Amino acid sequence: MKNKEETKRRLINAVGEILKNEGYSALRVNNIARKAGVNKSLIYRYFRTLEYLIEAYVVEKDYWMTFSNSLNDLIQNNRSLSSQPLVTQLLQNQFTFFLSEPEMQRLIHWELSGQSRLMTSIHNARESNGQKLLEMTDEHFKNKKINFRAVSALLVGGIYYTILHTRSNGGTFCDIDVKSSDGQNEILKSIEQIVEWAYEKS
Repeated sequence: MKNKEETKRRLINAVGEILKNEGYSALRVNNIARKAGVNKSLIYRYFRTLEYLIEAYVVEKDYWMTFSNSLNDLIQNNRSLSSQPLVTQLLQNQFTFFLSEPEMQRLIHWELSGQSRLMTSIHNARESNGQKLLEMTDEHFKNKKINFRAVSALLVGGIYYTILHTRSNGGTFCDIDVKSSDGQNEILKSIEQIVEWAYEKS
């Protein structure tokens, strides 16, 4: 059993290394097995398919998937409080996390660049997790003029695009150096301010 778990860990880690250094187009069975130092038949034995192996990696690394269980606890523990600080914290954490994870940047780029059953499945799981958070905001925004789901869509999409754009085209976007601590702090403050505006205007 120990050897099985060690092998699975090596294969999952190999996916991350290849994503980081070579990109998603290099996620091939032979390449992953070589990087992990194991026979490629073990990919099929332990994960059944290459897609399930990649999915296992994503479930461990994706921000919204990683915090699925802790998100349930946060929501349960904050039901009597305003959802505003929790929403702000989660969105700010998403920015910080995504900025520091080149592997996840490549995966989101893969998700956006073409049709993939795997990426569609992961997107749907991510949406399901995010729905739990949005439901927590419903009480505040019910029958109000602000559609907080639309606000959230723009914030989450803006976080992804800003980081992906600066990774590919340099650190500056809208005259903000996203690679600098000052630029990052400005983005974090703006996330807080936009959420605050939405709650105040509703």
